[in-house]
Amino acid sequence: MTKNSLYLLKWYAFSAGLGGLVLIGTIAAVRRGDYTPVIGLAIGLVFLCLSVLHFRRKTRLLFRNPTPDYAIAQYHNSWKRIPDGKAMAAYLSAFAAVLYGEYGRAREELAAVNWERCPPMYQGFESYVHSLLAIFQLRDYSKALLLAEEARDLCAVEGRFPGATKSSVALSSHVAVCRFLLGDVDRQILTQIETAARQTSGVSPAIPAWALAAYYTSEGRPEDAEEYLAIVNRLVPYGAALQDSHIRARR
Repeated sequence: MTKNSLYLLKWYAFSAGLGGLVLIGTIAAVRRGDYTPVIGLAIGLVFLCLSVLHFRRKTRLLFRNPTPDYAIAQYHNSWKRIPDGKAMAAYLSAFAAVLYGEYGRAREELAAVNWERCPPMYQGFESYVHSLLAIFQLRDYSKALLLAEEARDLCAVEGRFPGATKSSVALSSHVAVCRFLLGDVDRQILTQIETAARQTSGVSPAIPAWALAAYYTSEGRPEDAEEYLAIVNRLVPYGAALQDSHIRARR
């Protein structure tokens, strides 16, 4: 089992154990004729579901602001009390800064963490942001591809952990975007990127949508380009890095 799998297993085992204790306590109370824990558990589950929905909506709205300041502040505040939260906050903040075209700020966020001491998946998050910097700041697509492949491999997880499949799809699609920008424009890669632009969650579709807009612009197909630019503008309307649809994939 990989280090990532062991890391996730530790936290999911803790959560499962805690949930098991709550369940055992609830069953014991019901046997005594006390239904108060059942009511409390039901209320807690409803609150959890509503919190998840609120968090997802709030995450989407973070990128509706004209600067990344609010998103970055929220990330640091939300993750500061969680194990490895500093690394996660730095990754998310750097990601936000890249989308807004604040590349120096993204590098500052990453520099605040000693990534070598983090689990491999967090090192993969760092590589992913550096891949984005290679695309949008350096315009070095070869370097971006190497970093994207490194991120995908570092974030690999064995087993069916929640979110693992979505993460794998997102990182694999980013590798495809980098290959696409290097001129590897076969039907399979195009389909993979189109799927990512339409089906991945959060603001992740903005990057494959930007790549498709750039491609269709270079191909003289403005209507197709506008379709994907609309996705970019809906998700990250102030994302300076994503507003240039005239980047040409290499031939």
